[in-house]
Amino acid sequence: MPVRIKIDENHIVDVIDKNWNSGLAMISSIILADCNKYCKEDTGMLIMSSLIHSDLKRGRLVWNTPYAARQYYEIPTAYKDVNGNASWRWCEVAKQNHLAEWVRQAQAITRLYR
Repeated sequence: MPVRIKIDENHIVDVIDKNWNSGLAMISSIILADCNKYCKEDTGMLIMSSLIHSDLKRGRLVWNTPYAARQYYEIPTAYKDVNGNASWRWCEVAKQNHLAEWVRQAQAITRLYR
């Protein structure tokens, strides 16, 4: 007796997208917090701007001050008097230190929405 299997690829993609989108805000907030651990900090406005301007539901992290891009890309020094972990290109530092953890957390979060 022959067995026929029909795979609905569109349904599979829809389920994966739904699961991913359901957990994206959660994993984005975790990544944002980890990035801000290494963010340059003087008055706190740079970090505050990321909390205001990031779109966590879309996975978009934004530091929006007049000096954010310059601090991130052009000034390789970071004063550590306010934030002892402050670093140039703070998201790259966070990625180096937390990527494996982010992957595990993303996998766990998407499992929640199955």
